[in-house]
Amino acid sequence: MVEWGVNIRTSIIDRLINEALASGVDTILNLGAGLDTRPYRMKLPATLRWVELDFPHLIELKNARLAGQAPACELERVGTDLLDRPKRKKLLAQWGASSKNTLVITEGVLAFFSVSDVAALASDLHATAALHFWIQDFDNAGQRRLPRGWAEKLKAAPILFKVKDWFGFFEKYGWRSSQTITSFEESERLQHPYPLDFPFGLMLRALPAAMSRQILSASGAVLMQRSPVAQVLQPVT
Repeated sequence: MVEWGVNIRTSIIDRLINEALASGVDTILNLGAGLDTRPYRMKLPATLRWVELDFPHLIELKNARLAGQAPACELERVGTDLLDRPKRKKLLAQWGASSKNTLVITEGVLAFFSVSDVAALASDLHATAALHFWIQDFDNAGQRRLPRGWAEKLKAAPILFKVKDWFGFFEKYGWRSSQTITSFEESERLQHPYPLDFPFGLMLRALPAAMSRQILSASGAVLMQRSPVAQVLQPVT
């Protein structure tokens, strides 16, 4: 189940990155990059500036493991806590001043931020004029229950960001959907159906096709585009 979701999400985000690059993106900020290796495996412009941010210990591990590998573009890494807002704003201003068209990626990150922290991040990103695009993976199913056993597995890092309308939430902070690809659409394109596991996979097979499609269409990834400043609200506190 998890492996299927990660595979589908990765494929979607790869496609959305290429869409953004076709729009003239010159810098990519990957917030909470983890062990992502796109700068090494994707075909990217050599002049592209790619910046990865994550906790210092993860950056140190990644630098050590990939020391002998050459990225396809200009790559730098910064160790920081993304929830340190003053430092984050300083870094955004620094990169914003040296870029004309920046794409931000938050893959697998927003779910673990509180609603107020996500609102603050959305507001800070919009306040940086050079940030034109934002790729997010989304779960637009609202307050649904986690699968059995997941609450215990996620005890150290619980899912905090749950809103009734994912896209409506970000529109308030100046970000609108430019291109959305659902998990269902990508699984159909790749001919990679949801695994036949128990109980969720069996349930999907038993449901009418339209209902199964609706469930799998509640998640995916989206390329957000900057909206006019007039539409932006102050983040919740």
